Amino acid sequence: MGLMTAPLPLDFVLSSCDSLSQVKAASSGLYWLAGIAAEDGRVTVRRRRPDGAVEDLTPEASVRSRVMEYGGGAFDVQGDVLVYVDDVSRRVWLRDDQGARALTAEQTRFRYGGLALHLASRRVLAVREDHDVQPEPRTEIVALDLDDENPDGGQVLVTGADFYAGIAVRGDRVAWCQWMHPNMSWEEASVWAAPLDDLSNALAVCAKEGVSALYPLWLDDERLAYASDESGYWNWTIAGPDGAHTYRSETDCCGPLWVCDAPALASDGGRLAFIEYLDGWGTLTLWDPAPGSIERPLSGTADVESICWYDGELHAVVSWPDRPGSLVRLTSTGDVDEVVGSPGLEEAVAPQSRWAEGPAGPVQFWAYLPEGVEQPPLLVKTHGGPTSMATASFSEEIQFWISRGFAFADINYGGSTGFGREYRERLRGQWGVLDVADVVACVEELASAGLVDRARVAIKGGSAGGYTTLQSLVSTDVFAAGMSRYGIGDLGALATDTHKAESRYTFGLVGPWPEAEEIYRERSPLFHLDRLSTPMLILQGMDDKVVPPNQAFAMADAVRAAGKPLALITFEGEGHGFRRLESRRIALEAELSFLEQIFGLPLSPDVPRLEIENL
Repeated sequence: MGLMTAPLPLDFVLSSCDSLSQVKAASSGLYWLAGIAAEDGRVTVRRRRPDGAVEDLTPEASVRSRVMEYGGGAFDVQGDVLVYVDDVSRRVWLRDDQGARALTAEQTRFRYGGLALHLASRRVLAVREDHDVQPEPRTEIVALDLDDENPDGGQVLVTGADFYAGIAVRGDRVAWCQWMHPNMSWEEASVWAAPLDDLSNALAVCAKEGVSALYPLWLDDERLAYASDESGYWNWTIAGPDGAHTYRSETDCCGPLWVCDAPALASDGGRLAFIEYLDGWGTLTLWDPAPGSIERPLSGTADVESICWYDGELHAVVSWPDRPGSLVRLTSTGDVDEVVGSPGLEEAVAPQSRWAEGPAGPVQFWAYLPEGVEQPPLLVKTHGGPTSMATASFSEEIQFWISRGFAFADINYGGSTGFGREYRERLRGQWGVLDVADVVACVEELASAGLVDRARVAIKGGSAGGYTTLQSLVSTDVFAAGMSRYGIGDLGALATDTHKAESRYTFGLVGPWPEAEEIYRERSPLFHLDRLSTPMLILQGMDDKVVPPNQAFAMADAVRAAGKPLALITFEGEGHGFRRLESRRIALEAELSFLEQIFGLPLSPDVPRLEIENL
């Protein structure tokens, strides 16, 4: 792999295959969420029945939650009973052999997610946000009656914390995780458990200052597994009557809690199956705490999204470096069967896990280096979050850029997850400084090795990644071009006008607001546009509430005043992220044409020539 013989068409990126996530098992079959590419990503629940037939169970719905804005936990299943959140009607629904019926009324007050079905009590537990409460929504754990329309929005079971997630229920026991402002869940969170009929007797399973404890899972009626980073890495502990057993490894064995989805974790009552990040590669690990044995039965994976045991066999939604994600089955004989998948790209360029020396220590990044191209131009991507992670998962977009003659670097700057708490906390108080320095270090590592053309390096990013992109352009001279999709230009506006889940996020990344207002201003590209003298492509949704269009216009004016090449494209009806197929096509065409012209490359005949000012 590594030699592209022909440019990939735009439709290779835009018309991607259906996505897979959140696999779950029940006696009635194997269930998962499918994002349907042909329907602008509408999400539906699919079931593979025991006879092998696959069916769409929610054809009229878009199964998506909006708790914490990012959602998660939008469905659960037991037996032949399915519960799900429909983003179209904004209601919770139940589907069984009698058909589908709503469990909540039409309303705009409540949002639900993190569903946990409990047929024995005829209830579904959920994380509920009450958006009638001011100044920010109140988050609670509630129970919805499966035999009622729940006009009151559900019975409140647990309240008092700022955030709840990870509801796990088994028998007569329930567990969850919670955290309080100003912490994010990866900074400090605790795991609790209680009898389902008396939650006033809740006990802390793991609640320690400066420790992130997340993702409870019952192995049986008495033993509870959870992740804790007390060691410096998210490792799994099993707590039970015979004490606690911990899988000790200097690796992260889960990711950060951004949404209410279940993590990549499952148990057959004895063994624990989970993801483990080894040098950035997401690997499936099987741990049996009794003998202490470890297996890694899948090779070549880039990431593992979800896991379950079904009919005695382990199933997992995994991603690969050379093809789209798939649902696989690990048979009792050790074979790997693909249950649902898509063909790969025969000429895919494989990512290399490389390290550069940054100011706070080694920085991991994924380098995609096409064979047979001497010192190609380099396109650098800065991921969002910023507490997120760039994985080696197959990306149609990255392969597209490589086929068009570019090398590509996807960077896990300090602050990224997947490499332990110390790596994650490098960005504390340093957002806009360390992330920029780490990106520059990765570029220098590739350029000094003669693998890319130092004079033709471009940087791109969206949202928080767009912020790092913009900050790199106003504080360094490394980049010959920049491309921003709805990049954050004003950190102060982000601190004062964002949703509850992230309302204190910048406190740890920059400093407390408003005490640190001067630091926010100093690190906001919007207030240093006199330093912006790099050719830029700016892509902006006109309905964006996170990054108002006036920020994009101000940046464009600064590039124009400096006499540098500029293209500004706005999208009516688009917000903080481009969802419509036509908008995504225009954005990708513009990016390619922009860089081809700026770097003096041959123009692609299948892409309209972008009009660029001052070129």
